[in-house]
Amino acid sequence: MVSQPAGHPRSNIAWKVLRLLLAAETLGLIALVAFTIMESFAQPGAVAQEVSLVLMAVAALVWVGLTFFGVARSQASWARGSSVTIHVLAFAAGTGCLQLGIGQWWLGLGIVLVALIGFAAAVIARPERSSEAA
Repeated sequence: MVSQPAGHPRSNIAWKVLRLLLAAETLGLIALVAFTIMESFAQPGAVAQEVSLVLMAVAALVWVGLTFFGVARSQASWARGSSVTIHVLAFAAGTGCLQLGIGQWWLGLGIVLVALIGFAAAVIARPERSSEAA
């Protein structure tokens, strides 16, 4: 299999798609964190459970946000690898929604589609070589 260079048009398109997806995912996670915080105050429940949900949402936001900034600024290999991992886990979450009936079916299908597109874009995108490696 012949490797394509980092400046190849297909790689450039994949980076653009990856930037758009990660930006949308970051915005979605910001909304999710805000919703989780509001719901934790609105409905009384187990404090430990509420805190853990908020912390997990914040951790996901930080991870996806850092990956987005890495993809947007440098197109480095670590950001590409992080994006592959994020989208593999998103695929697992989406199939879990579909198989276990957690939430609406269209939500699970949407997560699976976004995960597949993001995974493909991350695999097609080629990282730029650093000046030390050249």
